[in-house]
Amino acid sequence: MVISIVIILVAYAAIQSGSVINLSPSLLWNRAKYKKFAELQEKLQWDNFLMYRVTQNSNGSIRYFPEKKFFLIASSPYFIKIDRAGNKVFELENSPELKFLDAINCYVTTEDGIYDFSAEKPHIEHFAEILNTDSTISDKVWVEDFFGKFYNTSDAVLYSYHTELISREAVYFRQNGKWIKLYTPKSSSFIYAEGSKIQCKINGEQILPKWQDEHFLKDVQNATYSNELRYTDAYITPFNSDNTFFPDQKLDYTNKGKVKTQAFAKETYTTEGYLNPGIPNEFYGTAYYDLAIENTVLNFKTVANRASFGGNIETYLHVFELPAKYAAKSNVRFLTYDYSTNFHENKKQGVYIIKNIGN
Repeated sequence: MVISIVIILVAYAAIQSGSVINLSPSLLWNRAKYKKFAELQEKLQWDNFLMYRVTQNSNGSIRYFPEKKFFLIASSPYFIKIDRAGNKVFELENSPELKFLDAINCYVTTEDGIYDFSAEKPHIEHFAEILNTDSTISDKVWVEDFFGKFYNTSDAVLYSYHTELISREAVYFRQNGKWIKLYTPKSSSFIYAEGSKIQCKINGEQILPKWQDEHFLKDVQNATYSNELRYTDAYITPFNSDNTFFPDQKLDYTNKGKVKTQAFAKETYTTEGYLNPGIPNEFYGTAYYDLAIENTVLNFKTVANRASFGGNIETYLHVFELPAKYAAKSNVRFLTYDYSTNFHENKKQGVYIIKNIGN
């Protein structure tokens, strides 16, 4: 009897770890239920919520700008503005015709002008002046007669490491609604890169940019933020003792939306490794989920993968929500699906907006 049980258990383990035959009790007992789960798709509606897709790629960044109460999604090749109600109100494609140079805060700079996404109707704002293209202004005059004068009287000041001139940085000033572009002198070090940040230092003093307050969203369930690199608290903490590396980590975030994995059905596998005799090391298939928000549940399914021999299911899913202090300003949240390989993909990657559609 004992031997028979052992043989059955070994056979079960071998089938589960070495083939795409699914013997999971959850799948066997709930097959009819899972067949009713909707595919992750362009639009899904349930109870008082609508979820719709706005990008087609993985790892789009999502930021919130509390002053004007809007979200900005950057997902190549698009910049997309979402209002506080979850509506897409503006989209800018980074096409060759745009002559894109840089994306700074809620501004997109081009060779011809700047798009301000905080504006009610964003449009290109052409430069009123472009100064020092030939680098004839000395460092002293640049600091005292140009930078200092413009900085003190501007409501927006942006620093950029990316211009159409080789080895030249630029400072953008907005005065009375008009943009001035000031190139740095050749071989100057006023504008420089420090990690991923572009800084300005003059006479040993750090000069801050003037722009809008911005915050990344967070998936509290997975301790992950909505920047394009999907930083986690575990990654940030060793570098963030003074909260300068990633200031948003000090914020409290809401956690009303949660994804729960119900089951995973194997469909195919890979056998990577030079000496691997054909033993699966990664299974790919369909995962079944519950998305719970405010006492409502959406059942859906999409492609996922799982390491063999009892590995964790890699869902590639995040539910990103606002910092708690802004939660009353908007009931919008975002689901992202960041499937990271073209093997067994279903082309459903992207950012999905979840909005309340009323009672």
